[in-house]
Amino acid sequence: MRSITRSLKVVAFGVVLILFGGSHTGCEYALTGALTGVSMGVAYLYTNVAEKTVSFDLDRMSRATVLALKKMGMSIHDQSKAEGQRKIRAKAKDLDITIKLKEITHKSTKIKVNARHVIIKDKATALEIIRQSVEAAEGLGQKERFENASII
Repeated sequence: MRSITRSLKVVAFGVVLILFGGSHTGCEYALTGALTGVSMGVAYLYTNVAEKTVSFDLDRMSRATVLALKKMGMSIHDQSKAEGQRKIRAKAKDLDITIKLKEITHKSTKIKVNARHVIIKDKATALEIIRQSVEAAEGLGQKERFENASII
C-alpha cells in the first residue's frame, strides 16, 4: 500500500509538471527531461524488486526463507502473519530487506523480495535470497519425505 501511494505521488507530480511546464514558452526541453526522469523513477520502483512463484506451500516457504536468511548471516527483525500472507523484515550490514510471501494456492506461494540501501535497490541480493529460500524449501521437503518413508 505504501509503494502504491508513493507511486501515485510521483505520477501526480509528473502531471502537475506537464500542466505547469507546458504552459511556459521554451520549457519543452526541460519538460521532456523531467518526464523521462519521472517515468524512470516509477519503473525503478517496480523493476528492482525480485519475485517468483514457487511450488511449495506458504508454511514451508516461510520456514525455508527464515533458514535461508540465517544461512546468509542476516538478522531477522520482524515477522508478521495474516490470512494467506507472511511478511519478514531482515537486516544485513547496509541493507533493509522486506520479504512478502503470498499464498497463490494451497501448493504454491509467491515470494517477493525488496532489498534496499536507503533508496538504492539491490536486485542481485534479492534474487539470491529467493534462490536460497527455494533451495532450503527443497531440503525441507527431502527431509520430510525421508522421515515419512521411515515411519511406514
